[in-house]
Amino acid sequence: MRNRIILYFKTHPKLVLKIYSSARLFMTCWSWFVPVRKKTIIFNSFGGRGFNDSPKALYDEICRRKEFDDWRLLWAFVDPSKQDIPRGEKVKIDTYAFFKSLLYSHVWIGNTGVDRGIELRLKRHIRIETWHGTPLKKICGEENIRTFAFRPAEYKGPIDNATIRCAQSEFDRDIFARVFHATNDSFLVSDLPRNDELFRYSKEDVERIKKKLKINGSKKVILYTPTYREYLINDNHKNYIAPPMDLKKWEAKLSGEYVLLIRAHYAISSAMDIGENDFVKDVSEYPSINDLYAISDMMISDYSSTYFDYAILDRPIFCFAYDLEEYEEKRGLYLDLANTLPCNINRNENELICEILSVDYNKASEKTRNFHMKFAPYAGNASCRIVDELIARFSLEFDFDVWPQRL
Repeated sequence: MRNRIILYFKTHPKLVLKIYSSARLFMTCWSWFVPVRKKTIIFNSFGGRGFNDSPKALYDEICRRKEFDDWRLLWAFVDPSKQDIPRGEKVKIDTYAFFKSLLYSHVWIGNTGVDRGIELRLKRHIRIETWHGTPLKKICGEENIRTFAFRPAEYKGPIDNATIRCAQSEFDRDIFARVFHATNDSFLVSDLPRNDELFRYSKEDVERIKKKLKINGSKKVILYTPTYREYLINDNHKNYIAPPMDLKKWEAKLSGEYVLLIRAHYAISSAMDIGENDFVKDVSEYPSINDLYAISDMMISDYSSTYFDYAILDRPIFCFAYDLEEYEEKRGLYLDLANTLPCNINRNENELICEILSVDYNKASEKTRNFHMKFAPYAGNASCRIVDELIARFSLEFDFDVWPQRL
């Protein structure tokens, strides 16, 4: 039933707009009766799905700083009982307690909209919006065939002078500024906080992760990160993908030297029938994609933002765009793949396997580095820069009286 309801809303964006407008009015009125606690921050990652990504990186940076020692930190989760956080409190998302916590909190930090799409425009709150990747595919109402996002021309996002938006480069800043109706001045082009960690993995870390995933240490690792196709819905009204891959062929051709890890987009509930063994492993549920980047010698994707993050490691990248025409027609891309990506555009698995087998690692890595310097030139210290910007831009004070610790 839940999936049917979600699908209905996805295909009726004007109804969604009316519901959200009503919710916005209610929350705005409610805010008049809820005082802000100046030393409170609320975090939300991917709609409460996990304790991860850029919000966690900023949380870790804030926890490291003594000036935030007496600040109250809240995390919103779909299932708080499944999440462990070293400091702070947990609240179940989309509940009365969550929305009350939202109104109490002075600072909101999220990667998909902390206020659940209600788009509150309240001057008393400071927002840090990290988003969750440089958009290669069209987003937020600019898709060729709209399925959910509905952003009319009069839409206005969060108040710019109370918002810090993160971008990896001027390329994604310009896209985000347009789709969120934001000013360039509200952005900090600093890369994404989650990517700071990519510079900190040691050889011992890589060995530990491989051991955890039961990967033969002598094998090279290929990471495959296909994105989702929102127009592919199964009988259970869930997204799925079915790339034309004969994994037995892949195993026969590559298993002597490689291991294949498949990481599906979080919106995909049904991927290919993998049938795990020593050669291929489904790592879609593995909690940290950075761990997977760190242990991978090369990456394959299609239209995913993972290109821009993985490129920071300057390792070979491959493109498997088996449905390019259909994807361009139904979703749309901001860039021409052939003229942008540091690799060939493979249309079938035979081409892709041949390219993997014949790759010149050094030359491919150099091409990736050039791509990295164009689309993620500021990577490495985003968390520190953003927290510094938060303190400086909004003149945060650290001598407020501490409010009671319970809502």
